[in-house]
Amino acid sequence: MFRHVHRRAISAINAHPKLPSARPSSAIISSTASYSSSSVTCLPSSGEKKCPLGHSTMTKIVCTLGPSSDTEGPVSALVSHGMHVARLNFSHAGTDYTYPSTLLKLVRSSAGMHASLAAGSSKASKVPPNLRSILVDTKGPEIRTGPLQGNADVVEFQVGDTVELTNEDVSSESPPTVTEGETTTHRLNVDYLSMSETIKVGNSVLLDDGLIELQVTHVDKASKSVECIVLNSGPIKKNKGVNLPGVTLDLPALTEKDKRDLRWACEVGADYVAASFIRTRANVRSVIAYLDRCIADITAQRLEKGDDSDLYPLIRPLVISKIESKEGVDNFDGILAESDGIMVARGDLGVEIPYSEVFAAQKMMVRECNAAGKPVIVATQMLDSMRINPRPTRAEVTDVGTAVLDGADAIMLSGETAAGKYPLKSVEAMTTIATEADAIYDRNRKILSDEDGEKGRLRRKDMSWLDSELDSVAESAVRSARDMNAQMIILITKSGLVARAVARHRPTVPVLAFCTDIQVARRLQLHRALTPVMLQVDYNPYDPKVRMGLMRAEAVRTAKELGFLMPGERFVTVDRTKGKAHDMHVYSHNMKVATLRKN
Repeated sequence: MFRHVHRRAISAINAHPKLPSARPSSAIISSTASYSSSSVTCLPSSGEKKCPLGHSTMTKIVCTLGPSSDTEGPVSALVSHGMHVARLNFSHAGTDYTYPSTLLKLVRSSAGMHASLAAGSSKASKVPPNLRSILVDTKGPEIRTGPLQGNADVVEFQVGDTVELTNEDVSSESPPTVTEGETTTHRLNVDYLSMSETIKVGNSVLLDDGLIELQVTHVDKASKSVECIVLNSGPIKKNKGVNLPGVTLDLPALTEKDKRDLRWACEVGADYVAASFIRTRANVRSVIAYLDRCIADITAQRLEKGDDSDLYPLIRPLVISKIESKEGVDNFDGILAESDGIMVARGDLGVEIPYSEVFAAQKMMVRECNAAGKPVIVATQMLDSMRINPRPTRAEVTDVGTAVLDGADAIMLSGETAAGKYPLKSVEAMTTIATEADAIYDRNRKILSDEDGEKGRLRRKDMSWLDSELDSVAESAVRSARDMNAQMIILITKSGLVARAVARHRPTVPVLAFCTDIQVARRLQLHRALTPVMLQVDYNPYDPKVRMGLMRAEAVRTAKELGFLMPGERFVTVDRTKGKAHDMHVYSHNMKVATLRKN
């Protein structure tokens, strides 16, 4: 039976049209560092070529940078071998931004697909060496333990011990005397000020990612303390996480540290912000409003200094809401409506809700994001064993493959690339699994079933007439590319709107999204199947006298130059054109089907 299933999977993969890895080596500039060790054979029409392993996935890969990957060699290798988005984790960062600034510069300067274009880029449209995105992951409003009694490094809790949770500093108190065979009473500082107002008798309190569970037995609002009993033994240290499953928390959307970090993200041009512990749609609005204020303030300061060197105005980072609590799951529809994307943060989520429900919550969130056309990242412990081992477990392989088949736009590596022994092998393994799963997903998935088509028509009823027209054309382009066995979809987008409309319909062929703004291009990286490319032109693409046909022809030439498209191959183009003074329309939404001529 297993051989039969394997044969069917391999058959599906072999029958699938050429994936985006099918391009000549001149299109990809791999790292010259010693980390560049693997390659995969690509077979374009012109003959056999070699290209780095990491550029074959429709599903995007997010890599966390850290001590194992914070120098030029490892970063260049990650860029060359599959990383689409670099995650900078601010959970333990201070007020000195030298380290994250260094990481950002390493990512932006690493040679990628655009290195060959950058060499000849014109003044009107600067082309960077790569379009990898930067995601700033905030710490968020966490609850943590404070200094222990007697300033001890660690305290052992035993089953049956009593623990008083308090906001008071207990570090100057003497540690309790432990008598064998008897229970002990401890006092533990917790930095959640509304603890006695929101916690009730019977609630669970989980310490250190759930390793120790307490049950609330008494709440004293006068002293603002909570008394608990220990349900399982274990050590506890200061600065460990505290989770309150099922409790509606009275915490702000942003801490002062988060605000500093978000300001920095705007100043350096980060592309995405992962907002931690989002619980309501109001939290998302608060994050977006603060980012908008930062962008406005930074722009005003630059204008005062006479700094108009940037061709394009600043764009705020897109907000990826991290769902890490039951409250976030319960309010998911509202959160999704306000967010630019979602991260399924399975670490804290698996502590906040029963672990047996995590997979169902993940599937629900991926499904709803797909329906809304917003990118979704599945994160945490995807290849966790590769922090110390050179190969993933079979369960991890299945986990990654299943996330892709469910419809995840992106899959994330955390400790594997940040602090693990095998950062490059981890991204190579992730790429290999995603490539296999991508082929099966794209081969077997129907673009739109009758039910999905009806849902799409219902969604368009809630759109403006302009967005409805674009959505309909985007759906037609995706369907036509599939039905006519086109090699790819080529689109031109100035704001990213056209690209996101196409991505919402889950294309099963690669989509080259030609952009006129570097910021827009990098903010498309999380969408499955989209490959942003800078439109290489000597004129101002925003000049109303420039015809869309001229830009469309240049986009096709660049696709051919990069090896994405070969003579005799069919492609579909999508764009949005503003009407001229003599036209009777505001915008026209255009789709064309063509075959690249052989001469």
